[in-house]
Amino acid sequence: METMNKNYVEPIENFQIGLQTKKERSSNFELFRIILMLMIVAHHYVVNSGFTSLFDFENITGNMVFLQFFGFAGKTGINCFVLITGYFMVKSEFKFIKLVKLYLEAKFYVFTIYIIFLVTGYAAFSTIGLIKIVFSVIYGIGSSFVSAYIFLYMLIPFLNILIKNMGKILHLSILAILVFMFTIISTFFHHDTWNYLGWLITVYMIGAYIGMYPNKLFEEKKLYIVSSVVSVICMWSSILVVDFIGSKFGFTNYYYMMSDSHKLLALVCAVSLFLYFKNIRIKKSMFINRVASSTLGVLLIHANSDTMRQFLWKDLLNNTAFYGSNFLVIHAICSVIGVYIVCVLIDQLRIKLIEKPLFDYIDRNNDRYVAFYRTIEEKILKRFFIHGVFKPFG
Repeated sequence: METMNKNYVEPIENFQIGLQTKKERSSNFELFRIILMLMIVAHHYVVNSGFTSLFDFENITGNMVFLQFFGFAGKTGINCFVLITGYFMVKSEFKFIKLVKLYLEAKFYVFTIYIIFLVTGYAAFSTIGLIKIVFSVIYGIGSSFVSAYIFLYMLIPFLNILIKNMGKILHLSILAILVFMFTIISTFFHHDTWNYLGWLITVYMIGAYIGMYPNKLFEEKKLYIVSSVVSVICMWSSILVVDFIGSKFGFTNYYYMMSDSHKLLALVCAVSLFLYFKNIRIKKSMFINRVASSTLGVLLIHANSDTMRQFLWKDLLNNTAFYGSNFLVIHAICSVIGVYIVCVLIDQLRIKLIEKPLFDYIDRNNDRYVAFYRTIEEKILKRFFIHGVFKPFG
């Protein structure tokens, strides 16, 4: 079993800026990311379209239950993405350029879609709206996954230093406290302790633990497919309990056990799915890897803003018109797949025409940027070591 020396300190030299050392992504994880984003789009199909205002707990229909089941796993998907990040990044070099790429991609879609809506007259200009667009990452820190994820990514080099110095027992102890605070209290004590960045750090540390300390238990593929199926059944069962029993007492939060991401079943299902896909082996597929490279782009486009949600789900696809239709299932499946495909095509164009040329240029001039980064590193990170901020535990 692989363990980490509790007195290990991450050398500053492992902080990199360049793009030269690219690793080929595993297609099992890339397929997983595609499935996760489809789950998130399906969730948004239900919760961002006006369907929920039509739910009548006095008249529960098959279409209503279908929609509840169809959109149940969005927050589970968010957890899985962060688990993947923790699993890989805890043992990887932090590259500043990846943070820049993440930020620029987010800002590109925020500005581009905002301008398109202004030019077409679909949205009206306002000073407040412009300020929120310019500082979208800051204003979204408490409510937006992308904003919280960017700040999480900024913290990764520091989190990794702490994780690699704390050892296995301390790591487990901290996770136990965090999961109790965020998950157990919020799920069973009816007191919400939700904090977006705090929860992402918690999930990152869970993924990091799995990556840092391999265990035979983590390799039991059959166990995790069973636990994934059981957790999904529990999620759907909890929805039905609220529909047919809880609603009689005025409790209508049918996603209580799985929304937000810190709720118990959302976490259990995410860890189960992650460990299952971690252990499957599929042949390397350039197609899967290429499609999965636009996963974040799909999120940034279709969940861009309230204006986009209004345009996409309410005006363009007119979701609620199908609430009582026999074609709801077909509309739901085709809409989710269609949105995903269109967003992937748009993002692939962005990658080819903008991102790749830009970062190829940066890579060609890498030495200059490395020197600049090293100067910052010398002044900030090394001072932390010199003044004893990062000391081994024990």
